[in-house]
Amino acid sequence: MEQDHVVSSSISSLIARIEAYTFDSASFTIPGSSTRHELWLQDEPQRIDSATQLAEELMALQSIYTEEAIHLVKIASINGDSSMRLGQEEGGTEDVADPNSWSPGSKITLSISTDVEIRSSTDQDVVPIRLAVTLAPFYPHSARPPQLQLLSRYIGGFSVDSKLFGEILRAFYQQSEEEKNIVIDAEDATGSAWIGGIMHRGVKWSKGQVVLFEGIEWVKEKVMDWWNVKEAERAKRAPTPTVATTTNNAQDSVNTVTTFVEPHGSSPISQPIPAFKRRVFQTESIMERKSEFIGYAATITCPDQVGSVLSLILSDKRVARATHPIINAWVCKDANGVVYRDCDDDGETAAGGRLAHLLSLLELDNVIVVVTRWYGGVHLGADRFKLINRAAKEALDLGGFVGKNKSEEGSKAKGMGKRSS
Repeated sequence: MEQDHVVSSSISSLIARIEAYTFDSASFTIPGSSTRHELWLQDEPQRIDSATQLAEELMALQSIYTEEAIHLVKIASINGDSSMRLGQEEGGTEDVADPNSWSPGSKITLSISTDVEIRSSTDQDVVPIRLAVTLAPFYPHSARPPQLQLLSRYIGGFSVDSKLFGEILRAFYQQSEEEKNIVIDAEDATGSAWIGGIMHRGVKWSKGQVVLFEGIEWVKEKVMDWWNVKEAERAKRAPTPTVATTTNNAQDSVNTVTTFVEPHGSSPISQPIPAFKRRVFQTESIMERKSEFIGYAATITCPDQVGSVLSLILSDKRVARATHPIINAWVCKDANGVVYRDCDDDGETAAGGRLAHLLSLLELDNVIVVVTRWYGGVHLGADRFKLINRAAKEALDLGGFVGKNKSEEGSKAKGMGKRSS
């Protein structure tokens, strides 16, 4: 029987290979250059123990966050050489590493998708986030703690700012010998009861201890607190019902200028992303060797609407868990004739640039095109770019952006519709 989620089976294959090492370490050939590396763990029982702990932790993460939520992104040897799989040399870097390239001392990068509960004054909802998890050689007996990186660019209607991004990069801290003798105050003592240690500081890491679950849950709490602050700021800035219409228009004008910021830029406050009011056209699935592609297209009139479209698409949980949810390119012209354009690969190297080139070839204005890709375990090489472009072109055709029969073609499209407020 074919497996539907080959990406998750790559994690299972990685676990199986790590366990094979713990059962018979002598069957693994280790290059001499690796054993001479400064990070090489000389104690063999400790190497086996670290592999055992890693395999058990990966199985636990599969159980907690589901198999399909965990992707194997990269495996690099202790010398820094990355694993290669069929198709990489044909057209760029594929997203899933070869689990059979793992050997003792390998550096591993995973991506994990999970949900964060957010609560407003009137409702409760969950928003998806994606994290990259990088494990140093011989984790958890490594010289350095793991590193978490937030991959999501938008969370619950707000663009991610540099402050949150940086805090998550520093999610784990290692207590120094001097700090161990410091008596903490009552507030910190209370915080220490939280999973992993003190909430505002992060998760304490000690060599030999597995901490990924604690780190991921800490990130979810941090994101929830961050969202609450942003939502409170949004509510504070929102005009009251008694404000005159002209004032509302002025407020809209201010938002048009300030919300067009990079998610990890220097702006201290991320602006709220309003719900997208226009129709988003969605294609049927394109299936090719177990990979799936879906295209989306919509009319936009200002850069502010890009985040709204992407947030709407990401509100579908299945899309949010895709390998590459929002590969996109967009272009729009304002009332003064100024043209804005941008693109995002979303982890699929050069894919966003190819979509931008497609928009340029078609001479389109005021449009955003997005492609979602689910990787199925079979490497497509350069063919994946053709399929991404095909999904994008079909979305543009369905929305009536290409050709003269706009109304006729648009009526055949499958629309996402408007989100209810």
